[in-house]
Amino acid sequence: MSTPAPSPDRIDWSQLWYPGPTRVFTDEEMARAGTDRPTRTFLMITAISIAPAAQALLQQAPDGEVPRLTGLLVAAIFAAYRAGMWLWWRPSRRRLMVLTLIYMGVFFTFALGLRWRMSPGAAREWMLTTFGILCSLSCLGFWFLSFFRAQQIEARLTEQDERARTRAVAGQLATAQIQPHFLFNSLASLQHWVDTRDDRAGPMLASLTGYLRATLPLFERSLLPLCDEVEAVRRYLEVMQARLGARLQFSVELPPDRAAALLPPGVLLTLVENAVEHGVSPRLSGGQVRVQARAEDDGATTVQVVDDGPGLPADDPDGTRIAHGRVGLANTRARLAQAFGERARLTLVNAPEGGCVATLYLPVPPAPSTVLTSTP
Repeated sequence: MSTPAPSPDRIDWSQLWYPGPTRVFTDEEMARAGTDRPTRTFLMITAISIAPAAQALLQQAPDGEVPRLTGLLVAAIFAAYRAGMWLWWRPSRRRLMVLTLIYMGVFFTFALGLRWRMSPGAAREWMLTTFGILCSLSCLGFWFLSFFRAQQIEARLTEQDERARTRAVAGQLATAQIQPHFLFNSLASLQHWVDTRDDRAGPMLASLTGYLRATLPLFERSLLPLCDEVEAVRRYLEVMQARLGARLQFSVELPPDRAAALLPPGVLLTLVENAVEHGVSPRLSGGQVRVQARAEDDGATTVQVVDDGPGLPADDPDGTRIAHGRVGLANTRARLAQAFGERARLTLVNAPEGGCVATLYLPVPPAPSTVLTSTP
């Protein structure tokens, strides 16, 4: 569990004796933020900032000490780079304090070594001062790096959270497509049958209750197993069959090994609703709707919704214009793209024998599952 940063409205006096970013990032947060290395721009700006200080130190070096100072600068820069990368991967005040203590220890060890190996004089004092400046600049750089990296990670996590909330809201708006006219018409039919004591009222109420039980929980998830979506589809078709009678015939086929395939909730239901509304309801003789899933060679899952209605217009054989014109189909494609990117597909074509075929291609292989869904 991460530790939140203190409020910016108060002074954090602990920075005086324990400096560094106060937020502790978890492994999950670091994985979300990414493990990218510093950009070339950041490294170039750092190098340009170091160059004047290195040049000033070289100009102040006593005669004969330039080679030694050059070697010391190269070693200090390399050590600071390695230490800075260690801090970059997990910026925290604990790591910053560890590096600070290490550099303090190295400085005092170096100072003792100088007093032991070099005789007193200007050269020793210059060397000690120079090394102290290098250690101080390194610690200052670590302090800046830790805060910069921590703020970068926080900004990235905040951006991801905002995107997730936006996707969640969009998903809820898109999935909340239990058609009002479907519910109102179903309730009106049910009320009429109850008033006339029609025997169809009981089965109709059971089917409608099952439909609501199957669909309402769907809106709480971003992805769900295909078997759960199929249960909502089955209940919807039962309700419509109770309303349309013999005018609607349907079948649902879901192989057990496809039951755990994942898809955004309401996607398949939208396709079935369109098949009934545009393929069956307009015809006095009614029609048939078939829902069938199958496995692909690449491990993906294909789900088809087939009706024997009038099909797509002759001037729109691939359903492009219809898909963009109908809010449900447009939302379906948008939500597939949100969940799977360009790997998921929704196609609409006319069947050779008549009617429309809507095909969902779900690229994520299903996890092992023992869930079985029977067909009517």
